[in-house]
Amino acid sequence: MPKITILPNESICPGGVDIEANADESILDAALRNNIVIEHACEKSCACTTCHVIVREEIGRAHV
Repeated sequence: MPKITILPNESICPGGVDIEANADESILDAALRNNIVIEHACEKSCACTTCHVIVREEIGRAHV
């Protein structure tokens, strides 16, 4: 399973957390399934930008 690191965010996930996602699952769906409530005004239809994320390159980890 792919691992996603949610960095600390004062209102969404104050302590940050590592979650696992299914291979066919979006980042938003994985977050919601792990009780990380991210606003998604268009109900996940990719028609707005309320659930956008910033993807940072991994540092110090092996890419498989």
